[in-house]
Amino acid sequence: MKRILVLIMCLSCSNALAREGFSLSLGIGGGIWKLDSDSLNSVLAEIGRSDGQRMLETLEDGLAIRFAMAYNTQGYASIEIGITGHGWNLDSDLGGSGHASLVAHFHPLQLWFPERDYDASVYLGGGFSIIGGGHANDNLDRGLDGGALECGFTGRYFFTPWYSLGADFRFTVPFYNRWVVDWDDEDYSLDSAPSALFFAILVTSTFHFETAAN
Repeated sequence: MKRILVLIMCLSCSNALAREGFSLSLGIGGGIWKLDSDSLNSVLAEIGRSDGQRMLETLEDGLAIRFAMAYNTQGYASIEIGITGHGWNLDSDLGGSGHASLVAHFHPLQLWFPERDYDASVYLGGGFSIIGGGHANDNLDRGLDGGALECGFTGRYFFTPWYSLGADFRFTVPFYNRWVVDWDDEDYSLDSAPSALFFAILVTSTFHFETAAN
């Protein structure tokens, strides 16, 4: 038992900064939506639709979960691919959104403090976003999908070389180009994208795997 405690103390006190290698992250927190109703209704009016309010009636902020994989290059930069899921209501009016992205991180602290047990990064990239909700009285889901820009910043503390705990502040700016009714039974191309923003605040738990060279 004493040996186990000593080992844990040594790991906690060692230089825990992850160097080049892979990582797997799980984040959980809240998702906040800003989808402008006037903008959406205007965009839908251009294609002869007037049912945008049917989706907005169910749209709510709610639980957000993210799973991501990343590869870090010598502490300075990393590439991350992941998906963020967000949902509200678990009954017949089920609704939610999903955001898949590929982003590039820059880790500025590596320039001045290469030996540290904490880290921060800013990132920018893009991917795909989808949002939709349903109504029990008409049994028709309505939603939007299209490309998205994603950016934000993260911070984390390394408790050991292989585990860190942190926070992720993630902004998704969708450029929706399709309005969908009853998911693929009807879909309409949009001439312009409605004004929309999704913001996720996540607590992240990350496992790090250094490459053999390290």
